[in-house]
Order: sequence, then C-alpha cells, then structure tokens
Amino acid sequence: MIPETPFFLVIATLSGSLAGLAGLVAGLRRERFGAIDLFRLREIVEFAFVNALISLSSIPLVRLLGGGAPMVRIVGTAAGVYLLLHATVLFRRLRRVSIALSTWVRVAATIDLAIVALALACLLSGELALLEILLILLLGRPMTVFLFVLASFEPSSDEGGP
Repeated sequence: MIPETPFFLVIATLSGSLAGLAGLVAGLRRERFGAIDLFRLREIVEFAFVNALISLSSIPLVRLLGGGAPMVRIVGTAAGVYLLLHATVLFRRLRRVSIALSTWVRVAATIDLAIVALALACLLSGELALLEILLILLLGRPMTVFLFVLASFEPSSDEGGP
C-alpha cells in the first residue's frame, strides 16, 4: 500500500458522504424545490461522484506508473480538465433554467480558479502535496454549494421566521 492511500480513501469517502447528504436533503424537504435548489443538489452529487473517482484512481495509478510524480500529473490534469468541462456544462444549465448569477456563483468561481491553478501546478511540478491540496479544494467545492443549499432553507424575514 502506498503511504498516501488513507488520504485518498478519506477524500473519496467524504465525497460519497456529500452525495448521500444531498439525497437526504432532497428526500426530507417537504415543499417543492426551486430551480436553484435542484441545480445545486445535482451539482453536489456530480462533483461528489467525480471527486471520489479522481481520489480512488490515484491509488492504482501510482502502482501502474511506478511512482508518484507521473500519477500527480495525470490526476491533477484530469481534475483540471473535468472542472473546466463541468463549469461549461453548469453555465449552460444556469442559462437554460434562467438562474441569475449570485454570490454563490462568485464563490464557486473563485474555488474553481484555485483548482485550475493547482491542476496546472500539479502538471508542471508533479508534487504530491499540491495534488492533496487540489483534492481538498475539489471536496470543498460541493461542500460550499451544500452550505448554500442549507441556507436556502432558512425562512426569510417576511415569512415570520426567527
């Protein structure tokens, strides 16, 4: 077993847990979902599943490639390419369902830019520590969206909430 295996497994497990939490929230919500909530829950699940696959793929790639630096370059590049493609899909969905750009989009875009920069750094350096930070940010991406979903459940001041 490579020394980093527990780290990769924890990231994959946490990613799977996020997908499960998104499903739980969807199941427990009693009122009808708005377009933004459905968009966000779908985004959480998509990110969580890909994050788990990216993390888990690191383990066999180290063995197949005979070292950490080639694996870091491949996994980091794959993560960056995925993020860029997925961002394109997300922006198309936003336009299709007429969801306005908001604070949440700006926060997500900031995290996305950091992920792309780290993916590029992984490609250029092959440093395992950079990949680990990249995986944490990839995990932070759906976590951030999940916080916005939970915030949307708060009653507004005009609904007589606390």
